[in-house]
Amino acid sequence: MVSFELTPEQQALQQLARDFTNQHIKPWAAEGDRIPDPRRSFNWDIIRRGSELGLRTLAIPQEMGGGGADILTLCLVGEELAAGDLGIAVAFDQTWKYSYIIAEGMSGEQRARWLPRFMGDHECLLAIGFTEPGHGSDSFGLEYGPRIGMQIDARPEGGEWALNGMKHFISNGGLAKIYFICTRTDKTVGIDKGCTTFVVAAGHPGFTIGEIHDKMGQRNVQNAELVFQNCRVPDRDRLTPVGEGLKFQLDLAKASHVEAAATVLGPARRAYEECLEYAKNRVQGGKPIIEHQAVQLMLAEMNMLVEASRNYIWRAAIRNEYEKPFEPHYSMLTKVFVSEAAFRVCTLGMEIWGGMGYMKEAPMEKLLRDAASFLHSDGTNQVHRLKAAQLFGGLAAKYGAAH
Repeated sequence: MVSFELTPEQQALQQLARDFTNQHIKPWAAEGDRIPDPRRSFNWDIIRRGSELGLRTLAIPQEMGGGGADILTLCLVGEELAAGDLGIAVAFDQTWKYSYIIAEGMSGEQRARWLPRFMGDHECLLAIGFTEPGHGSDSFGLEYGPRIGMQIDARPEGGEWALNGMKHFISNGGLAKIYFICTRTDKTVGIDKGCTTFVVAAGHPGFTIGEIHDKMGQRNVQNAELVFQNCRVPDRDRLTPVGEGLKFQLDLAKASHVEAAATVLGPARRAYEECLEYAKNRVQGGKPIIEHQAVQLMLAEMNMLVEASRNYIWRAAIRNEYEKPFEPHYSMLTKVFVSEAAFRVCTLGMEIWGGMGYMKEAPMEKLLRDAASFLHSDGTNQVHRLKAAQLFGGLAAKYGAAH
């Protein structure tokens, strides 16, 4: 018998996240969103308070001092935080996604150095450097070749590696204290054979933060440029065998797309809840608008999409965690479905709120802007569709894909 009943521990964490969101995130989120300077719209107090509750380290195994949460639990918590603000949820979720690298991808010697830095600092967020000004979704491996995908240069020099180049649009950029940087160590081959990953601390000589991007939505978290100018990283901070960085990243970011889907579900659920309450109280034509069939149709569709999205996420989380072999196309398509459903839900919400929904004093315009970010964040939906079709269509090997 199949059951989606949550464990008592999952229910407790879900409620903890909901209470935390209602107390600390919702009262502030709209105010932070309106701050014009993207360098000033992040709320460290929320991160510290969440970390004190164990939310920041939730994905680290219990034996290492973390919460030991599985993928489904992370999705439950991510949805709750994102219902308050998508940006804050992304700050936590990016850290959960790449906690796996510390817990599972580092050598014992590396973990002995980096795990205490992460666990002991309530402001230690994580980020990965993947996207570059000239290379984004082409790094997802639809095709491989010397000029396809990331190009940031890493060259060996006397027991160190010299990194030169730039990453941009990086979530938690300028906020994170530990970065995982995907580089090209061989530009004569594709990134499937010529990519190597390093760990670099914020403030490392030669590593600086460039522009903090000014975004339409998801404004309560930073996305930024990472600039490397002869940044010399010791070989002991090379995380992967030379040339195997892409496979390493794909293996360890196993929950990335599912967790991303869970966070964008948050604004969708919030939009539905706000609309339901508004429709019960807004009177037009002599009666509450929820009594008009046009509004009923929209609310029904919103509810349907939210419930379908949640079921897709939960099924994908369970499948990724417990069912082998791991099938990455399932996670990719979960993100595609949920992000498009969330955007549709928030668009319908704007219709229900009418002219008021367009005003910043109402919640809908922010929710719509936030939801729009995941149509391309975590990889564009078009590329995920194509990559998934390669995988389940048996075409991936034709392009040299490891996954």
